Amino acid sequence: MRKIITFGTLKGGTGKSTTVFSTAGILAERGYRVLIVDVDPQANITSNLGIDETVGGYLGIKELFEDERIHPEKAIIKGPINELPSLDIIGASMGLTSTEMRIISYPGREYLLKKYFRKYSSTFNNYDYIIFDTNPSMSIINQNSFVVSDAIVIVSDIGINALKGLELFVALWEDIVDRLDIDNNIKGLLINKYNLRSSISKEFVEYCQEEEDIRRLLFHSFIPADERISECELSRKPLNLIYKNSEVCDRYNAFIDELISRV
Repeated sequence: MRKIITFGTLKGGTGKSTTVFSTAGILAERGYRVLIVDVDPQANITSNLGIDETVGGYLGIKELFEDERIHPEKAIIKGPINELPSLDIIGASMGLTSTEMRIISYPGREYLLKKYFRKYSSTFNNYDYIIFDTNPSMSIINQNSFVVSDAIVIVSDIGINALKGLELFVALWEDIVDRLDIDNNIKGLLINKYNLRSSISKEFVEYCQEEEDIRRLLFHSFIPADERISECELSRKPLNLIYKNSEVCDRYNAFIDELISRV
């Protein structure tokens, strides 16, 4: 059964986009059909997959938000990574910023994406996992991604600012789901850039484990700080294709096992 997962944060620099890249790559390697939907105006995932949003005729998530008559097949880019033919993407573009301003006055603005997915369910149901990458905000476009999702995964790095961002994300989304009268679909908190040798990392995890509201969301698997993750962006291939036998890839696999069990 198709599952939609959105990775979110309110703090930049948490490694959310690289987490989406690695998660989608590992799921595709396991044989699942995966669709990445990039709704971040910076279009990092789109660029990571070698897609040029500036070419003539390019269609991405911006166009689908603005015209529901456009069939998703026109925007889906099939198999941008040769080694992972079951991984597709709907890309982003810098123009999403103007889309945000356009749809902010629409009635039912938080449900535009959910309505679109329902209209073209025959296409989206071809995938086992649809994974959204967002920018660090609670924008209307991001809210659309959160509303359509079966699960929201918050990605956090280490530090006091990360903690503030985490708590604010949870509080803001609780207010929104109460206003929209929908279920709270935050299903997990992934700690990224964890350093075994750092006392700050240990103290951060200890705090998260002591706070009941945070502890229930916490994934047992932490992703270590590892420069090889950044190298994957340059190579335009996810971690499992380059460093398959590394500890960090093992950690991602453990996280994905947990994620599958939760959603």
